[in-house]
Amino acid sequence: MSNEEVPFSKLKSSDTLLSTRQPTDLDDHVSENRQLKMKILELSSELQRNMIYFNRLLGATEYELEQRKKTNEDLLDKQNLKIQSLQHENETYRNEISALKIDLKKHQEAIQLKQDKIDQMEVYLAKLPTLEDYQETLNKFQLMKNQNLLLENHIEEYKMKLVHNDIQLNNANIKIKQYEEREQLNKKDLNESKTEKSDDTKASKVIPIFVEDLKCELERYQIAFEKTKKLLETETCRAEAAESHQKLEQHKFNEYRTRIEAEIIGIKASLSVRHNKIRQLNKRISDLTLEKQNLHENLFKSYQLLKHFITILKSLNDQLIQQLYKYIKENINEIQCILKQLMNLLNGIQLNLNELLIQPKPLLNINEQYNELNISSSSIIDNDNNSKDTWEDSFDDIITIASQLTNNINPEQLYNSLDQLIKTRSVLIKLRQQLANKYADHLGEKIDCIVQ
Repeated sequence: MSNEEVPFSKLKSSDTLLSTRQPTDLDDHVSENRQLKMKILELSSELQRNMIYFNRLLGATEYELEQRKKTNEDLLDKQNLKIQSLQHENETYRNEISALKIDLKKHQEAIQLKQDKIDQMEVYLAKLPTLEDYQETLNKFQLMKNQNLLLENHIEEYKMKLVHNDIQLNNANIKIKQYEEREQLNKKDLNESKTEKSDDTKASKVIPIFVEDLKCELERYQIAFEKTKKLLETETCRAEAAESHQKLEQHKFNEYRTRIEAEIIGIKASLSVRHNKIRQLNKRISDLTLEKQNLHENLFKSYQLLKHFITILKSLNDQLIQQLYKYIKENINEIQCILKQLMNLLNGIQLNLNELLIQPKPLLNINEQYNELNISSSSIIDNDNNSKDTWEDSFDDIITIASQLTNNINPEQLYNSLDQLIKTRSVLIKLRQQLANKYADHLGEKIDCIVQ
């Protein structure tokens, strides 16, 4: 293939010779003309071989260009389908996010209601007797119980005293009866002694003394009996009063104890119910907290997917815009080159075949574009350092950016513009080739110029 390449140095030398040759004499001119014709024939044969080679290369290039166009169209279709799919997923995620926000608001309201109920229960429980109050009431109850036991002991003592007094009273009554019998006997003896007129003086003196002693003793026993009777009546009244007071206190204490026990049972039942409700509320709060965390994680995943989509879409649009700028710049350079050659022709300046036949820089392959796009998108995604602590603040901004990208940018239109620029570049290359061919004809030689 190296043998078929165009000898640009020879072309340049021939141009130089054509432009600088001057007729000196006839022989020199003839010899020089022969040499030039030989060189032109050699160049013509080499150009013919190169033309065949480049025609084949042009056919292969055009075939490859058609294949690349088809590939580009397929890739564009796939990319459009992917964009539509991402837009649909974005809309789905936005709907899910709206629904999740509504559910989150409902759960927050439910949690607030539960918290209000818990606060009310805590206020109610704060008003209920505490453990110290219950212990103080229990101590009072135990003190009253001890007092009741002490009163019962006093009553038992009083009862024992009453029994003892009854025994003493019975003994006193027996003695009084004995005294009365002795008094009757003494009276009988006294009456008998009065009727008797005989016995010595000693016996008459003893009877009155004995009677006086008996009367004194009888009076003493009567006084003792009256004192004992009064004491018995007093102690009986006191015992009855103490017993009635003890019964009244016992009744009050029983009522108070029954009321306290009922209140304690009610407080225990209320505390048990409140503890059960508090456990249920704590369990519900734990469930709601877990559900909230799950919703938060799902929302964060949606945020990441949406941001991924936005990153890909922005990178794609940036790449397309860069390619548009690059193609426009290359077309402008091509137009400037053609205009420069045309201006040279208008000004009578000889054209430079090297500039006309120079190899143009090929356009970037569409597959390489997609590779660059994927690499840039991946790098942007990998450099995402958003944490779960700050992403919520920018969530609304992300949704707004996604909406703007999907509404304001049309990738299909950008691809159509790129295709139009590529076609324009091809037309400009053909014009440059035609200009080279026309210039070769203008030289009057059969030189086939192929734009490389």
